[in-house]
Amino acid sequence: MNKKREKYVSKVMILVVSLIVLAFSGTYAYFTVNFSGDTTTTTAKSGIFKVESSLEKASAIKNSMMVLIEESEKNNKADKLEFTITSKSESTVNGKYDVYMKDIQLSKNMYSKYLRWELVKENQIVGSGDFANATRKDTEQNNETMNTITSIEDIKLNENAIALLKNTTDHLIFRIWLENDPNVNQISLVNGTFSGRLYIEAVPVSNIPKS
Repeated sequence: MNKKREKYVSKVMILVVSLIVLAFSGTYAYFTVNFSGDTTTTTAKSGIFKVESSLEKASAIKNSMMVLIEESEKNNKADKLEFTITSKSESTVNGKYDVYMKDIQLSKNMYSKYLRWELVKENQIVGSGDFANATRKDTEQNNETMNTITSIEDIKLNENAIALLKNTTDHLIFRIWLENDPNVNQISLVNGTFSGRLYIEAVPVSNIPKS
């Protein structure tokens, strides 16, 4: 690629960044936690498993000006939500949990490998992915545009259930970002929309082998 072409691409990237104004805007962006069942306390074989998460009080991710970043910059520049899940001192049994993304609303132009996410626990990535193969669950209508907002199926963020020993706290980070590709005109990503919420499902187990 010659220098003249490089300058052109650079200008396109700036245009893309400046026009992504709906990616995380307004009330569409909220991340909260719900636990399955009517209570966060579950009994199993005369044991008690009681959990809580800081997600219940966490501030929403809100970004109306999402920028393209390099994969190497995600730790510092990606939008993120840090939270904890704790097995309280009252717990007498171990547990496990999964983290889901639910109630996802996605514009058609954001079914893209460039809209990426990852879930990190104690500095270890426990799940990652993108939206290139997101599964739409509503019915396509006539005259839709690439910015038409659609509903997609829930996504389980962690590959395997995460062990939660009694009376311990896990620290997690959810990141989401638009990844730059210097060799591709990414103008199709402008005016994209995404929203969703995080959901934790925790259950007791009789025993978790130590690693």
